[in-house]
Amino acid sequence: MNGNDLLTRTARVALLLVSLTTVGGSESGSQPRATSQPIRQIDHIMIRTGDPRELYAFFAETLRLPTAWPTTSPRPGVMTGGVGFGNVNVEAIQVPGQTESRPRLIGFAFEPSALDESLIELNRRGLTSGERRPLVATGPDGSKRTLWTNVTLTQFSDSDNPADATIHIFLSEYSPTYVNVDERRARLRSQLVNSGGGPLGVVAVKEVIVGAVDLEVARQRWQKLLDPIPSTTSNTWQIGSGPAVRLVPANENRIQTLLIRVASLERAKAFLRDRQLLGADAAGQVTIDPSKVGGLDLRLVDR
Repeated sequence: MNGNDLLTRTARVALLLVSLTTVGGSESGSQPRATSQPIRQIDHIMIRTGDPRELYAFFAETLRLPTAWPTTSPRPGVMTGGVGFGNVNVEAIQVPGQTESRPRLIGFAFEPSALDESLIELNRRGLTSGERRPLVATGPDGSKRTLWTNVTLTQFSDSDNPADATIHIFLSEYSPTYVNVDERRARLRSQLVNSGGGPLGVVAVKEVIVGAVDLEVARQRWQKLLDPIPSTTSNTWQIGSGPAVRLVPANENRIQTLLIRVASLERAKAFLRDRQLLGADAAGQVTIDPSKVGGLDLRLVDR
C-alpha cells in the first residue's frame, strides 16, 4: 500500500466515524424521534356504564370470554373490568363525575408505536393531543411507579374527560414493568381459542363502527391519523392485527357498533335464542338483544 492509498483509506475511516458519531448522537440523545407509523392497533374499547360489574359479568360469565383484568378500582371513583375478544380487550368502566348510567360505547385506546415518538409524529401531521394522564401507583413502601399513561386525541374526541364525553379516542401506553401488552394479548387469544370462543364462538372484533356528522371531513382526519394505513372505498382502515375502524354517516359523532366475528352464526343464534338474548336477525348478521345489554349495539357475523 503506497502513501496515497493510506491517506485515502484514513480519510474514509474518519468520515465513517464522524457519520456513526452523528447518527449515534441523535439516537442516544434525550430527544425522541418521530415514527412513521404512530398507531399499532386498537388496544381496548371502553364501555362507560353505571354498573361495570354487571356488564363485566355478562361478558365473563354468560359469554365466558377470558378475563383481561377482573373488576377492580385502580383509583378512587373508578371501577373497571376487562375481557378479551381475541384481538382486542373490551372494558366496562365507571369514572368519577359521569352522570349517565346506561352503557355506552364511549371510545377506545390506540396502542402507540411508542408514546413520545408517536406524539411527535402526530404533531408533525397537525393533529393535537391533550395533557398526559399517567396513573401512578404507590407501593407498600411508599415508592411510586407509573402503570400507564393516556393522552387524548383532541380532534377525535369531544372531551378530554371520559365522564362527560360522547366520544373519547386516546393513546394508551402501559409501563412494561406493569404489563407486557403483546404477551397478554397472546395469552387471551390462546384462552379464547382453547374455549372455542365461548358459547357464541367469538373469534375477534371485526370492526368498530364510528358515526360521523361530516363523513368527508372525518375520513380525511382519520386518514391523517392512520397513515400509511390505506382506507378502502368503504371508509374502513384495518389497523394492525386489531379491529378495523369504519366510518358511517350519522347525526352524531360517536361509536355506534361493535361488529364481532363468530365461528358459526347458526351456533351463535342457537345460544342467543336459548338464553332469550337474540335480537335482530337479517342480512347475514344477528344482534345481541340491545334491551338485554343496556342498549349496546353488538352485532355478530360469520368469520
